[in-house]
Amino acid sequence: MKIVVTLNETYIYPLKVMLYSLFSTQEEPVTVILLHSDIRKEQVRELKAFCEFYGEKFSEVRIEGGLFEEAPVVRYFSKEMYYRLLCPWLLPEEDRVLYLDPDMIVNASLSSLYHMDLEGAALAAGRDRPIGMDHEKRLCLKKGTIYVNSGMLLMDLEKMREHGKEEIFELIKERRNELLFPDQDVINLFWKDNIKMVEDAYNFNSNILYFKEYLCTPFPKNMKKYACIIHYMGKDKPWNRGYMRGMYPYWARAEWKVNPSKRLLIAGRLLLEPCRFVYGLYMFWKNHNWKK
Repeated sequence: MKIVVTLNETYIYPLKVMLYSLFSTQEEPVTVILLHSDIRKEQVRELKAFCEFYGEKFSEVRIEGGLFEEAPVVRYFSKEMYYRLLCPWLLPEEDRVLYLDPDMIVNASLSSLYHMDLEGAALAAGRDRPIGMDHEKRLCLKKGTIYVNSGMLLMDLEKMREHGKEEIFELIKERRNELLFPDQDVINLFWKDNIKMVEDAYNFNSNILYFKEYLCTPFPKNMKKYACIIHYMGKDKPWNRGYMRGMYPYWARAEWKVNPSKRLLIAGRLLLEPCRFVYGLYMFWKNHNWKK
């Protein structure tokens, strides 16, 4: 199983937590492929040692830093997010990879996802559901188009190579002022008719705006069925102080193993779970469309 990650040094710590959750739940060998432009060599060596400690392989592809110099980078995003767009050409010897964001927790085997039949599609991804966002209108997509989240992407690299990478740069240049979620928008625009949808379980949004789903889902008994991958979307992250979004215990369980020196702090944060539950109820009440 080939797992691609793209990031800068800011996300190395959460990447280790995500990778631990991945390694501890998979039954087949994993190779982690890091795409980056400026992570220091000692940090790369540390990541390699981390993967090898758990018996998994690691490789890196260092990318020219100015490759996406003129591409828009807004809010809490970084230029490294664009690197996943070039996987077909940066990894010429690979035919299939699974891209994962570092702000995720893996709860179950991903073999069925990784080896699924893409039925001729270039990508497989899960839907994205931000509150109050009309992606069809914003990006002029045809009616009925499902906008996908780029945090988890199963890529058929051979199929993706049917287009030239120059076309991607041209699209970014042409529509740069419309890219609110930059690389994600590009994926939805460029491969809009060539994406296979997967279940929410493979990119389960931890955002408390979808609190009703968590109340109706039999956690934690059937976690593997309903949330194989938990994605901590948005600017609030579970490794930062003051996190009040959903599903913190699943992050805490993995971080507890990766960083024993932080266990006292993690235990204290776990005590706030009733507060997160109440806050989640409030946010659901505030954001729910009661007219439906």
